[in-house]
Amino acid sequence: MPQQSRQVAKITTTRELNSGKYFQQEGFDPNYLLTPEGRRISRGRLVATVVDTFVNEDETYASLTVDDGEDTIQIKFFNELELMRDFSTGDIIEVVGKVREYQGEIYFNGEILRSQKPVKEFLHKLRYKKHVEEWKQMYDTIKQLKESGKSQDDIEKEMAGKLNAEEVDAVLQSFGEHFDTVETEETVENLERDVLDAVEKLDEGEGADYSEILETVEDATEDQLEDTINSLLSDGTCYEPKPGMIKKL
Repeated sequence: MPQQSRQVAKITTTRELNSGKYFQQEGFDPNYLLTPEGRRISRGRLVATVVDTFVNEDETYASLTVDDGEDTIQIKFFNELELMRDFSTGDIIEVVGKVREYQGEIYFNGEILRSQKPVKEFLHKLRYKKHVEEWKQMYDTIKQLKESGKSQDDIEKEMAGKLNAEEVDAVLQSFGEHFDTVETEETVENLERDVLDAVEKLDEGEGADYSEILETVEDATEDQLEDTINSLLSDGTCYEPKPGMIKKL
């Protein structure tokens, strides 16, 4: 029987996982999540805070819901509940698991869980941001080569030493997929910039009023703005001098 190599656990976030499309493979090829940025993720690694726990009555199934400041995702356990017994709401954990989908919901099949300090969550975000910036450059290069009429073989040769053939194939695949209600990295950055501009404009000394920020930034939903503000608060870009007021550091 062919030996299936263990997939690398790629650094990721809940937003990226929830924005992708899941593909079921035949035979020994691993299932994977394709992201709007053209990454294939079969196993992932994220750092997040536990916000909910669940164990069924006969203890054959359990889950942890985690939040990394961008979105939430469930870590599920089937007959291996000992992996999550030491963790409770409020704990910061590093999770490695296989990406799975059930009834349209993306989740992690938990494999490894480790307790972490708050700084680990911050460092994870920095590493992910650096990786995405580097990947975006590769993505844009492949897009330009594709639009110039280059074949896949030609693109693979051009990208040799930077991306392997499977990675190039993933980016090319993403060009032909439609991702519903997806916020790309560029969209997120633009929204963060708009929110920060609004905060600076509205701040007369004690911070900007949350409700006024929502009124000022027009090209986004309230949920998108709330997520963006929470993200800016969690990464230390902004803080709340008092409830309902947002101030830039």
